[in-house]
Amino acid sequence: MAFGEAMRTRREAAGLSLRALAREARVDPGHLSRIEAGARPPTPAIAEAVDIALGAVAGRPRPAPLCQFGSDTWSRDDSEALAAALVEHAPTPENALRLAHEWLVAEPPQVFEVRAGRRIGSSTVEHVEQRVHQLRLLDDHVGGEETFALVTAEVAATAELLQLASYTEDVGRRLLVGLGELCQVAGWVASDAGRHRDAERLYLTGLRAAHAGGDRAGAANNLSSLAYQVSNVGDPRDAVLLARSAFRGAEQHASATTRALLLERVAWAHARAGDAHACDRTLAAVERELEHQRPDDDPVWVYWLSSDEVEIMAGRCWTELRRPLRAVPILERATAGYGADIARETALYLTWLAEAFVQAHEVDQAADAATQALRLARVARSVRATERVEVLRRVLEPHRGNVVVDEFEDSYRSNS
Repeated sequence: MAFGEAMRTRREAAGLSLRALAREARVDPGHLSRIEAGARPPTPAIAEAVDIALGAVAGRPRPAPLCQFGSDTWSRDDSEALAAALVEHAPTPENALRLAHEWLVAEPPQVFEVRAGRRIGSSTVEHVEQRVHQLRLLDDHVGGEETFALVTAEVAATAELLQLASYTEDVGRRLLVGLGELCQVAGWVASDAGRHRDAERLYLTGLRAAHAGGDRAGAANNLSSLAYQVSNVGDPRDAVLLARSAFRGAEQHASATTRALLLERVAWAHARAGDAHACDRTLAAVERELEHQRPDDDPVWVYWLSSDEVEIMAGRCWTELRRPLRAVPILERATAGYGADIARETALYLTWLAEAFVQAHEVDQAADAATQALRLARVARSVRATERVEVLRRVLEPHRGNVVVDEFEDSYRSNS
């Protein structure tokens, strides 16, 4: 019996309408209707979600929550496929929105003990974890053009360890969590280097690895990072869905600082989509989360989120929404404490300050900030920062003839 036919039989026996089953399984009813009619095959995650939903109606208990083990769906084949996805040269990412939904409805896989190669223990995983954080700190100071090869080589080496080594369940879980964090760093570096398809592949694989390790917050960080990239280079409406899915998926399992970080990316997606009301509401939620910060609860990867960073995001959002009277004071105050030691971030933040100055008709100040951003972007060797300076150059183009704008243009051309 085909899946769709079997689903209809079980659904009708349970006394459920198609819409009720879709609601219970968290699947779009139109999509579920096509599956039931045999017009479209189900993905494994949707098939599992439907089975869980029908089982719950029949009185069967639901599987354990994501942060626990107990499912037998993770196998050696899964480990090998995950490792292969990481070292694949040609990126072939799944549809991000669908994967986000599948992550939210899927239950956690069992870490499978790979019985091949040498056996590893906690000390090896600790070494991996330390190296991930070293690479994360390196990214604070060096742009993606410089570090892409380094970080992706580290991903490949760690993927090989996952694929070939043998380990206990606990060590395997930690290795998957570490790999998820490494993929997030690598995705961020790839995005900064302008390698957006590589970044998407790394984020989605990092989501899978963190999910497999039972780390909801880490999975959400990967998905939220992808949402941030989509906000900047894709459809902001998709970015809103991705960012909100990331937050909802980890809301009950993340620290206050982590929730603030995830909400920041929701706010930015709303700003890019032009929704000022939703952006303002989300920024207020970020502030509320920060009031409940407890650093002892935080994962190591939120070390950089400070009140200054939150202010800068607010200023960026208001620049994007063309509210310079709100943006300029925030960005002036926040960028005053930044310098060449974090050249990429300072360059990026100065571009938004310059853009806000243009919106406020303060062209001299805009061109001065743009010149500073240009100098720092060249130091950082960041494609993202360079592209922002190019955007700013187009914004300043109508003001050519202004002495300070012309000086910026001369500086731009001198090393282009």
